[in-house]
Amino acid sequence: MESTPFFSIVIPTYNRADFILNTLDTVFSQKYTNFEVIVVDNCSTDNTLELLQPLIDAGKIRFIQHDKNYERAKSRNTGMKNAQGQYLTFLDSDDFMYPDNLQDAFDYVQQNPDKKAFHNLYELVDADKNTLSRFSFKPLKNAIKLISEGNFLSCIGVFIHQDIYQNISWDETPVLTGSEDYDFALRLVAAFPEIGRISKFNSGVLDHPARTINTAQLNKAEERFDYFLKKLDQDAEFKVFGKNIDKIKATLYVFLAGMAKEAQNLSKMKTYIGLAYKVDKSVWLRRNFQSLSYNYIKKKLFK
Repeated sequence: MESTPFFSIVIPTYNRADFILNTLDTVFSQKYTNFEVIVVDNCSTDNTLELLQPLIDAGKIRFIQHDKNYERAKSRNTGMKNAQGQYLTFLDSDDFMYPDNLQDAFDYVQQNPDKKAFHNLYELVDADKNTLSRFSFKPLKNAIKLISEGNFLSCIGVFIHQDIYQNISWDETPVLTGSEDYDFALRLVAAFPEIGRISKFNSGVLDHPARTINTAQLNKAEERFDYFLKKLDQDAEFKVFGKNIDKIKATLYVFLAGMAKEAQNLSKMKTYIGLAYKVDKSVWLRRNFQSLSYNYIKKKLFK
């Protein structure tokens, strides 16, 4: 590697010994090689450190271990504070980079030097990287409006310049865990609305039973969204969204309605569908809202 990395790749991890080596293999298989890897471990109780020790000894990764599990937001903040790259990107310890990921990002920067924040596309894959489904990405005409209707950035395939990552941080409030990525994405777009895009699927999100979204609980989501909704009204960083704040609130309520559907809680499903429509009448144009509404009516009629 060159002395100063162009990219810093920050990988938070906690008890992902079964996945992290496969993730790192995709990093070390990159066509572009001027990067550093920072693994921030939340005091894993499995054999993560043992597995990574050869890579640490060889200088292939920088390994930082917290004294306890602080969750992902603090891990990403720790990674950013220790990063040296001109650009930084996040990668969860069970997901994948495709071989052209960094090369395409480097080429994009050379062609678009004013874009201090940009992202590539990502898809849901199995352990063999076979595509299970491709996420739908609307045209990036108005990032403020687009991010208000859902987190198209997520926390994979996003590249941010040193000027940004040294001046923005993840909210480490414990109750927000599970939605800290949407909070960060909103504040990133608020700080840099002219976000760019590489229209290529260069990242893979691994689907597996232990994936965080597959173990989420409705009551926990209600707690964090209560905090999130208050933050939207009180935090000055969100003022740039103006009337789009109502779209963000509707997005949160639609998500809760979806969780209530999975929990087979028709009463709460109805409540959150109603709240989404109340704060933003245009939400009825969204496909996920239409699908949830239709599903609720069908379940109610045939109960």
